[in-house]
Amino acid sequence: MTEQTLPPTSAVKVAKKPSALMNFLGSMNLAVTLLMMLSIASVIGTVLQQNQSFQDYIIKFGPFWTQVFNSLGLFHVYGAAWFVLVLVFLLLSTSVCVSRNAPGFMKDMKQFSEKLSRTALQYQPNHASFATTNSFEEQQNHAKALLTYKGYKTKIHTRDDGGVMVAGMKGQWNRLGYLFTHISIIVICIGALLDSNLLLKYRELTGTLKAETRTVSLSDVDQNSWLGPENMSFRGSVNVPEGDKTDVLFLPYENGYLVQKLPFTVTNTDFRIEYYDTGMPKSFESDLILVDPELDEPIKATIAVNHPLYYKNYAIYQSSFGDGGTKLKVNVHPLLSPEINPLALETTVNKIEPLKTPMGTFKAEFNDFKMFNIVPTTEEELAATGKKVHNNGPSIIFKVRNEQGKAWEYENYMMPSEQEGRKFFMTGMRETQADPFRYLFIPADANNKKDRFFNYLSLLNNPQKAVTIFKTMYPKAEDMTVQSYDMQTKLLEQLLVLYRQKGFAGITAFVEANVPEKDREKVAEYYFGQTTFALQTLYLHTLKQEGRIADHQAEVLPADQAWFEDALNTIAGLGKYGPPMYFEMTGFTEIQATGLQITKSPGKDVVYFGSAMLIIGVFFLFYLRQRRVWIYIQPINTQSGVSEEQNDKDDLKTELTMAAKDNRNLPETTKEFEELVKQIQEFKQKTL
Repeated sequence: MTEQTLPPTSAVKVAKKPSALMNFLGSMNLAVTLLMMLSIASVIGTVLQQNQSFQDYIIKFGPFWTQVFNSLGLFHVYGAAWFVLVLVFLLLSTSVCVSRNAPGFMKDMKQFSEKLSRTALQYQPNHASFATTNSFEEQQNHAKALLTYKGYKTKIHTRDDGGVMVAGMKGQWNRLGYLFTHISIIVICIGALLDSNLLLKYRELTGTLKAETRTVSLSDVDQNSWLGPENMSFRGSVNVPEGDKTDVLFLPYENGYLVQKLPFTVTNTDFRIEYYDTGMPKSFESDLILVDPELDEPIKATIAVNHPLYYKNYAIYQSSFGDGGTKLKVNVHPLLSPEINPLALETTVNKIEPLKTPMGTFKAEFNDFKMFNIVPTTEEELAATGKKVHNNGPSIIFKVRNEQGKAWEYENYMMPSEQEGRKFFMTGMRETQADPFRYLFIPADANNKKDRFFNYLSLLNNPQKAVTIFKTMYPKAEDMTVQSYDMQTKLLEQLLVLYRQKGFAGITAFVEANVPEKDREKVAEYYFGQTTFALQTLYLHTLKQEGRIADHQAEVLPADQAWFEDALNTIAGLGKYGPPMYFEMTGFTEIQATGLQITKSPGKDVVYFGSAMLIIGVFFLFYLRQRRVWIYIQPINTQSGVSEEQNDKDDLKTELTMAAKDNRNLPETTKEFEELVKQIQEFKQKTL
């Protein structure tokens, strides 16, 4: 035996088997799973409002589910670490898929497969074989001309057995659809990653970034909560009052916010808003001036909803509006004071005012001002005026916070509103934002003011003065002893104190605690009568001081009697009104602020480009069919096993084998193939 020698290693090409990792990254199952995860995330990001304050989510979902959703990153889906990780894996998976399949697709676009054997043609989805009387040259020329007429590109290959293969192909650009759709996903992922918060996540992991959770001035914000020009993309918002400017904005992040420094300054010179009759905003716009050291002249522009200002990679949108620090004049009425001595404050919205009272030290936090408060009208008002809504006028929203940090939130209206034919000043209070406001209705006097209410309340808060009034209006009768008279006035004083503290319920509780059970009903009835008498006496004194009546024996008008009943209901509810203070807005100077959303999105154009590629790719895939046709022509006299006598007898000269394939198995493919076969056969009959 002769010894065999192996060729040099460099001459042998060994195909490398793909690694398990590459197979996993390029698998269809992984790609579909990642796309499903992105779809679910997009649904969550659409249904669940993103980038809201943490407190708003607690109000909506409660502390437990808010913590669960926050740990999953559902409140910031598009910036969540798992979402960015899915994008990265989809980018890798699609890149591996393209790198593995693109060469084959490109080759398939150019390959006519003209060397297929006759046997292979018979295994194609559509095939037929028949003999013709045409000469070999005539059949070959006709087959090529027919395919060219049908729009096919053709290629002719001569076989060693004397036969000729006419191969036709059209719609080869269909393969570009696969490439464009896959590459578009890569491009879109790159654009999404450019606009993601990868840099912020990296800084957070390295400990150089921390969200600010305190409500402090800019100078007190932690330096690790500031972002500079190195932040490639962001989307944040800022409120700019009229006549004010800003060069920063605030980005919601985790449970707090970050401060983004801008390379330019935006000044809000004017803000305008129009309302519908229902009080809903109709349109609002801002006049802005953008100043950048790189600009020769500042940019002046008016922005409105859906009409932003574009500058470099930045877009400035008109997103909202709010109060810009409206100047307020407020009188703080102490509700337990025996004298009318309100504290006059001149403050602004978003300012905190310290308040020292006999009940302790408080802070008044003025949060918002509303010029319009549109509410639906009652059926009676609708019938009388024909208007479906009415305006309750300006209001302020503020909080009163004690030294322990407990806060009561209030909503006080400046103008009186009509309720069942009578006018009231509304004031609402709630202890948490999850609760609705509970309203007190302070009845308006004949001058549509609150003077009568506070005059009457001060008398109830001053038992000594009340006793003096009793003695003046009802002096001791001749048949009554001094001791009895003093006991009577003393009882009235005690009943007023008890009523002012806890209302009629307090008198009932006092009787149950101090009177034997058998006498309780009788004593309670007497006490209620005496209390009512005392309240009416003080009210008559108030009306006399106001000039509504001449003396305490004069007849009280029905309107004044209704006011008295309303006032008692209001006073009975003061014990649940929070700290004993009432804030009366006496004047204001409105200052509005525009809400700007500023974005920097370098990946936006990349995503647009990828989306355009995706549209083109889908068009190629759905509207371009890659179709192939093979016509194999062979002279009959060259076939073994067929005698020349038989050929001459039948006058047959050529035998054809036809086949066709479509990358989309459609019913019209078979119909087109049958039509092509018929045209070849008609050419045969025509030449007989």
